[in-house]
Amino acid sequence: MPCPYLGMRDGMMSLKEQLDYLFDPRSVAVIGASNQLGKWGFIILARLLESKSGKEIYAINKKEREVLGLKAYGSVVDVPGPVDLVVITVPFQGIIDVMHDCVRKGVKVAIVITGGLAETGGEGARIEQEMVEIARRGGMRIVGPNCLGHVDTHSNVRTVGFLPGVKRGNVALISQSGNSSQSVTKYAGQMGLGFSKFVSSGNEADLHFEDYLEYLGQDDKTKVILGYIEGFREGRRFFELAKKLTKKKPIVIMKAGRTDAGVRAAQSHTASLAGSDMVLDAAFKQAGVIRVEEISELVDVAVPLLGQPLPQGRRVGVLAMGGGMAVMAADAVRREGLEMPAFSPATMEKLNSIMSHRWSRGNPVDPGGDLVSYQALWPMLADENIDAIIITGGVGMIASFPDWVKLPSSMKSRLDEARKRMEGAEIGNLDKTIQLMKKHQKPILFTTHVSGAARRGKVHSKLRSSYLGFYPTPERAARALACLVEYSEYLGIARGE
Repeated sequence: MPCPYLGMRDGMMSLKEQLDYLFDPRSVAVIGASNQLGKWGFIILARLLESKSGKEIYAINKKEREVLGLKAYGSVVDVPGPVDLVVITVPFQGIIDVMHDCVRKGVKVAIVITGGLAETGGEGARIEQEMVEIARRGGMRIVGPNCLGHVDTHSNVRTVGFLPGVKRGNVALISQSGNSSQSVTKYAGQMGLGFSKFVSSGNEADLHFEDYLEYLGQDDKTKVILGYIEGFREGRRFFELAKKLTKKKPIVIMKAGRTDAGVRAAQSHTASLAGSDMVLDAAFKQAGVIRVEEISELVDVAVPLLGQPLPQGRRVGVLAMGGGMAVMAADAVRREGLEMPAFSPATMEKLNSIMSHRWSRGNPVDPGGDLVSYQALWPMLADENIDAIIITGGVGMIASFPDWVKLPSSMKSRLDEARKRMEGAEIGNLDKTIQLMKKHQKPILFTTHVSGAARRGKVHSKLRSSYLGFYPTPERAARALACLVEYSEYLGIARGE
């Protein structure tokens, strides 16, 4: 059922104004704040204090006089100043009294971390319903319950205790699962992806996925919206919103609960409403929503959406470091419904002039034992028969050379000098590659399995900062590219089949 708060009737705040109090409040109180290491009330208050957001932070604890160096108040009502946002960590049996206090205080938004409510049925469901009724009578909004909290990297308000890798950026994440969001943000950090906002929506007793989606659609700090969802509260509203938003902002969704077992698990997890998967799949395509199958693919698709041109068709050129990689990449491209066309005569002439006699003489390009050549990549980008490029192997590997080959210590200084010189040359080649990518409006997806020194190298820092990323397998790169192609076709940029 649509939330009763929407609109501006009788002087009520708009949804944007309401959620501004969530993401950029003047003050935050933690109800259930604790000095005990490991308690939610300890972790959340510590995170708020560590964030140094400049907001007023209050600790609410009936038994303590001081929590983490802050004066503790017995109730939020006792706080001398206004309180815009509260984070509630008390056991569910105490929720109702706390909600009455919040309404009396004039709190605008409550994040209810507490679980054991509607997802368990029975008494928990009854308490959750009463909690919502109290909030609605008092004009207060609720995030959760049974949620992880939220982050706004621009206001620097962070109520999530356990969420690695959340640096400032232009991607927003809405997740009905707290643990799944941890996987997303950790992988995003490895790929150099930053977030504008994150919210763990939990049971969605009041605020729904659709509310956050509408808000983020108006947020100028958010360029791409990611979502992990197990079920819709307002399916029709979601698709009406999505049809409007996807014309200007990509929406990438992982919808769990595709099988009967998954639907049952989703119901017990967040008390969500699951629907027919086939119907959802068709509706996603009609609304321009990019659907992915795995958590990691949310990030795989978001990275090029932020910083690369959308492909103008399905035709892919592959540049590989060896024959095996070339075959794997070609197979992955074709499995995703993409094409592997022949190069134009002009491109073939150019490649023949710069490659050794061992090269494969076609698409995919296998240098025949040589290292991947940027000089081979550039004519591929200019080829009128190619809409996108996948490169597998070779890029950025010079930084890890000392890990592969053990040389005498007497050669260390010479090796370091050579590595720095070659890294500098490769960064120069990447600069030219990025210029050509923008000129020809063709995305490039790099596939390189890296760790250790290579991941810390300057080349991979350049790739991350340029939203070029580096996919661990050709299959992952091809799936991400297929998503870009479908979205480009939806927008009318790419030629359809």
